[in-house]
Amino acid sequence: MPQGCDTDMRRTLVPAVLLVLGLALLIRSRVSVNTEGPRVARAAQIELAPLCPWREPQRDLQELFPGATNYVTETRILSGLRPQLQQRLGRVPGAEENALLIHRVTSSSGQLGSVLVRRVKGEHGGIEIVTAVDRQGAVNGVLIQSQREPAVIAQAITSKQWLAGFVAKDVNSPMRLGHDLQDLVPEARTSAQAIADGIRSQLVLLSFAEQGLRSPNSGHSDAGKH
Repeated sequence: MPQGCDTDMRRTLVPAVLLVLGLALLIRSRVSVNTEGPRVARAAQIELAPLCPWREPQRDLQELFPGATNYVTETRILSGLRPQLQQRLGRVPGAEENALLIHRVTSSSGQLGSVLVRRVKGEHGGIEIVTAVDRQGAVNGVLIQSQREPAVIAQAITSKQWLAGFVAKDVNSPMRLGHDLQDLVPEARTSAQAIADGIRSQLVLLSFAEQGLRSPNSGHSDAGKH
């Protein structure tokens, strides 16, 4: 065959081969896509924010529940009750309110009540509150386990006299400064009201957990003695 013809044939065959290979790859890619089946949308995950720890349980127990000998921690998931919680709280629940840690306090005579711990945003930083609740759902005592407020504010919000004003309050109490709680110096009002709102919110969460308004698998207990 003349050399010129051979060259012309090569020029014709190379593009044809490339075209065939390209079509084969295209068909293969389409087949692989079609064999995946329908896409399944993933359910949105409910965010669970880190819960505030109880830092000094043995010390606090003696002050909040004299005679207490033990406590057991339960975790209740409340994310399925967000519409009801929003209505009761009067606001959208925060991520930290999707779950509740309940420290059940006992003595040799039986259960004394529960302890709830919460972190709220004070005017100058986080404030951690330890709230004791009796078996009827009323506040039995309140402690501030951590705060970063200036001295004048810290003195006001950690005052035993002011904190004693929460005793006997329950989920139906307004917990407003100057109303059912003692008012404080102007500098301390923002942080004090944040504490009051935090305690009321915890009581609301506890009331929902206690009423059992959740699915059977929405809560679990962390068994064991502390």
